[in-house]
Amino acid sequence: MEEIKHGNLIVEKSGEIAIVKINRPEKYNALSFSLLQGLKNLNEDLRTDLRTRVVILTGEGKAFCAGIDVSKEGREQWYQNPQPNERLYQRNGQEIMRGLGNLDQITIAAVNGLCVGAGVCMATNCDFRIVSEKAYFSIPEAALGFIYSLSCSYSLLALVGPSNTKRMILTCDKVSSQEALAMGLADKVVPQEQLMDAAMEMAGKIISKAPMANRINKKMINAASVERMYNWCLCEAELVAGAQANARELEEGLQAFWEKRQPNFPREI
Repeated sequence: MEEIKHGNLIVEKSGEIAIVKINRPEKYNALSFSLLQGLKNLNEDLRTDLRTRVVILTGEGKAFCAGIDVSKEGREQWYQNPQPNERLYQRNGQEIMRGLGNLDQITIAAVNGLCVGAGVCMATNCDFRIVSEKAYFSIPEAALGFIYSLSCSYSLLALVGPSNTKRMILTCDKVSSQEALAMGLADKVVPQEQLMDAAMEMAGKIISKAPMANRINKKMINAASVERMYNWCLCEAELVAGAQANARELEEGLQAFWEKRQPNFPREI
């Protein structure tokens, strides 16, 4: 077995399968600047990996991914090259999430626990989602004054449709594993202790099939469902950067989160 580290990502390659673990359990695997860059390096590594055919993405500890790190420390470290401002962060993040969705390898998200915000984006950009019965999904961005961005809404929309997408984003409701299965967000729900076995079982089925055929099948399906939406992403980075800077909702949302109180968003926007 070959083990590679990309910052807080641990990659274990064995035969034609790679297991990628998000390894920041003390922060519920929240996306930091270095972790986002680790994902970018992972995408680049897998682009030239002709042996690996299936990638299983999971989280270390109790969480799959708690989304973007919105702690004070996390926010202070966020804007640096190659994303020194919001517009460039949006572009960088879009490229990383889109890169995950466009890998030649077939990808399986083994969702082991809470899956929040950008974590949902990573899961929906994978080809399949096998989910622990203890896991749940949530998109709390609007409660903090964020716009759900980084191209994250398009892959979710392709899976669960407009109504469910709006409900998750606009109400910030938590979606249980069983509800996720019913709406098409999860492909399979299993007991926690069976999660990786179930992911490996699916990986085994995939690698028993013709490599080139499955690679092209994946790309054609993506082109017919998700990829056509990405033209909108060219505008999204500018719109998000400008809207969030002017609305001042994010400033109040984060301050309320840090102070553990309900936000008092401005109503005149």
